[in-house]
Formats: sequence, structure tokens, C-alpha cells
Amino acid sequence: MNPEIFVGIDELTVVLAADKTLVKDLADWMLKAESMITEFVKLANLEQIFGMQKDLDGKTPQGYATAYQYGDNPFYFAVAYHPSYPKMGVVVKFSAYSWAVYCQRGQTNIKRFLVSIQSESYHVRLSRVDFTVDYQNWDITVDDIYQKLMNNRLEIHDHKSETNHSRITAFEVDGKASTFYVGSRKTGTRLFLRVYDKRLEQVEQKGFRFKEALNTNSWVRFEAVFKGTYAHQLTDIIMGIKEEKLKDLIADKITEKYRFYDLECKKYTDFTTALIEQSKESFLRLRLESPRDNDFTTSLIHLIKGSGLFPALYKCDAIWGEETSMDLLECLYDIYKDGYEPNDDVQLWLKKHKDTLVKQSLKDDLELLKLLWLRKAQEEIA
Repeated sequence: MNPEIFVGIDELTVVLAADKTLVKDLADWMLKAESMITEFVKLANLEQIFGMQKDLDGKTPQGYATAYQYGDNPFYFAVAYHPSYPKMGVVVKFSAYSWAVYCQRGQTNIKRFLVSIQSESYHVRLSRVDFTVDYQNWDITVDDIYQKLMNNRLEIHDHKSETNHSRITAFEVDGKASTFYVGSRKTGTRLFLRVYDKRLEQVEQKGFRFKEALNTNSWVRFEAVFKGTYAHQLTDIIMGIKEEKLKDLIADKITEKYRFYDLECKKYTDFTTALIEQSKESFLRLRLESPRDNDFTTSLIHLIKGSGLFPALYKCDAIWGEETSMDLLECLYDIYKDGYEPNDDVQLWLKKHKDTLVKQSLKDDLELLKLLWLRKAQEEIA
């Protein structure tokens, strides 16, 4: 069999965000959310493609409470919102299987889909999208790539030839890796890469591409997962290109972040070179936001999670008794009021964000902070 290379999209998640000025209270939000879903379902032709709306039978998307499915299908698909948190919007979550079926039955792709669901009732953006490249019948294995990375025979570079130093973890059976990850899969991660034996997965699980897997000698998949800020940027990029450029875009974005470099031969591997050649042009590069641009809620999460404040409060209570942590907080507040001088970063951040944030309710931000912290805790337990 001849070696072949295919690019595509695995799973994706879309968020529909309401205009904040139209949502005055939670009662308004519930009505607005249901109205947004009705509009989306109509524009996406969901009930004609998947079936009629009903309450979701399975697990709701994490952090959401009210969820719907469409029809009775052998795949996961959900549309959901949380009645108490308008800022979370309406989430639309496709699994790989449901996205493949939706595209096939609806004769569509991600470009047509995003265009079709645009509405004056809400703002659309991706919160996650998985770009894939499949190497079928190539003389490569997941374990061989992983072992060469571990033995410093391969490096992962980006498009600027800078080395990727992300942690690499693998699932090994009898000393052989069938899957490995580059980067963290935790909440807040913008990007990670999964490399796995797609043929083995489909054969063992009798997946929806089982027959295709049987007709290959080998099938290795590279799956780049773009989330958060990167997914938002990809929304704009996809909306701005012609749909015939989608394959070029997928190849370009994967090789923008992940190029496998052979340290012995001093060149890219054959499979990386083939993927680079798949893209006929370059697209806007994905950008990391400046630390100054972190939103207020994110900075509060860092205060809880990464600053050492909570461990200090806990130690205080454990040594000197319950609620002595309040004395510590009062002391910190006195120090802040009497001696803190904001630096240039703080002043620049305020100049950029104050006019926007002052229109929002601090109470809403604090409630969202509690929810995000709960979601983080649940994910760590899981």
C-alpha cells in the first residue's frame, strides 16, 4: 500500500456568547439562552441532521447544568448552558464521531458551519478545535518516534526553529508506547499534541472508522488540540479564508507548532517535511497574549492557585488556631493600604481594561471565580 497523508478536524467546541447589555438578571439569561439555542438549532439545521431536541441523557459538558441532545445517536453531542452564569454562554460540544456525521450528512465543513450559525442574537467563537494529520501506510510507529524523542535523537521545533521543551508523557504496554502527549492537558492549556496509533484504537474499540483501519497497514495520527486564546484566533482566521484553503490551514498550524527534527541527519523527518509541503501558503501566526492582558478573573485564580496565599492561611490556622487566618488577611490589607505602590504593568493594565471592567459587576466576577475554582478542583480529582 502506498503511504498517504490526510489532514482534518477531530472534535470541536463552540461557545455562543450573548450581548451582556441584553441580560439584566438570571431570569433574562434563561430566556435568552433558550432563545439562542432555538436560533442556533435552526441555523445549524440540527434537528434535520441529528433528530429532535430532548434532554441530554449522558454527562453534561463540564461546568454546565442545562443540556440537550438531538435525536438518539451512537455519538456524543450536546448543547448546554448554566442558568446561573450568563458569562459562560451556550456551549456546543461535538465529539469526533458527531462532527464527522454532521459534516457528512450536512455536506459541510468548519468554514461553512461557522458562517451558517452567525446571528445578531449572539457572538460565535471556537473554544476548542483539534487539527489532525493522519499518516496511513507510512514506515513509522508511535513507539519509534517516542523512543527517539526520549533518547535525544529527535527534537520538536516550531516554525521559528525554536525547541519545544514541553513535558512528554506516554502510555506504554510491555515497554512500547502506543500514545504519547507533548504538553499538558490541564484546564487553561492553550495547546497540546497527542500522537497515537489510530489503527490500533479503531480496531480495538471497533470505532466508526473501523473498516478504514482494516484497510491500512499502519495509521499514525498527530492531533494538535488548540484551546482558549488559540481557538479564538483560529475562529477569526477560518472566517477570513476561503474554504478551499482549510487543508492548507490545518497543515500550516500543526507545523507552526510541531516540527520533528532529526538531530543525527540535521533535518526534518520525512513525515514533517511531507506535512510542510501540504500547505501552499502561510497564515496569520497564533499569538500568545501578553501577561499584562490577563483578565481579572484569571489573575484571581492565580492568587488562589499559584501565589502561596492559601497555604499561608492554612498554616496560620493550623499553628495558632481556627480563624487566625483572618488576622493575617487584615495585616496584609493594612500593608496594602499603607505601603503598596502599583508598578507600570499595573497602570498599563488599568489603562487598557478599566473602562471595560467597570461596566461589569464585581459580584458576577466573584461568582464566576467560585465556579471556575470548583471546575478546576473537579478536574484534578478526575
